[in-house]
Amino acid sequence: MTEKQMKRLTSHCDKYFLQQSVRVIHPIAMEDLHVDIILYIPAKLHPYWKLVTAGASDYKMPPDSNTIARRNEYIMLVDKDIDMADEDVLNWYCQKLWFVARYPYVNKTHITYGHSFEWQNEDDNDEMIGAYIELPQTFDYGILRHKGGLFTDIAFLLVVLLNKQDLDLLKKIGPQQFSEFLFPEDDN
Repeated sequence: MTEKQMKRLTSHCDKYFLQQSVRVIHPIAMEDLHVDIILYIPAKLHPYWKLVTAGASDYKMPPDSNTIARRNEYIMLVDKDIDMADEDVLNWYCQKLWFVARYPYVNKTHITYGHSFEWQNEDDNDEMIGAYIELPQTFDYGILRHKGGLFTDIAFLLVVLLNKQDLDLLKKIGPQQFSEFLFPEDDN
């Protein structure tokens, strides 16, 4: 991702988050597909941490008829009470997001909303064993699509981390009902 593309991507996020980023986290030893993470602090309108990838869209995924775009960036929302000033905590979330962002590239596959996958953790105490890819329903839908350049459409998708119970529920009810479980239509 060029510096100009990074600025356009950050401006896109700033616009829909209604705030400016506070930090860019650079990966260590990621030579083939470099993915940075942009950090946004909790704000009044969106009271949670927002982590956004920048560089995942450098990989053009194989064609798929049921998709928004062939290039993705990913958003992860983290509870405002999580201490993201703790570098170990921040790194844990970044590692999960980097894994998701690199998944299509490493597996030479296409992922879009409604997809999910699971992984094996090295740490037995880590309960998050998978991710579900969702539309970014907590924001104005304009965030979903970004013009990264001429002929370069990018989809911004939400990453929802899953524990075993969540993954079992997803497998039982399917992606559409799981999406409705995450974002019920009823405001109550």
